[in-house]
Amino acid sequence: MKLKVYADRLSQPVRAVIIFCEVNGIDYEEIKVDLANGEHLTPEFA
Repeated sequence: MKLKVYADRLSQPVRAVIIFCEVNGIDYEEIKVDLANGEHLTPEFA
């Protein structure tokens, strides 16, 4: 089972999580979220 990382690469905390996963060999799935366009405010994320 992969860790799901909801990510906008412009977010420094998200980049830190991705780097942590890469360095430690953690298998993850990156799910892109467009924060600039309010995608995180849609019912899908409520």
